[in-house]
Amino acid sequence: MSVIKDPFQELEPDVSCPPQLKDELISEIDTIRNSLTVVELYASDFLKVTTTFLNAILTK
Repeated sequence: MSVIKDPFQELEPDVSCPPQLKDELISEIDTIRNSLTVVELYASDFLKVTTTFLNAILTK
């Protein structure tokens, strides 16, 4: 019976990440997440205003 070798095991490094690099990566991910939250808030408000404006124009 042959053993199936997992190709993803070869992609994972044997060394660990330095703590400083880990903190920097987490900080970058938090910055991206916060930026996307701000964009989502403003984009949703903009779309609500645009939809309301278009509905007011089209219903007259």
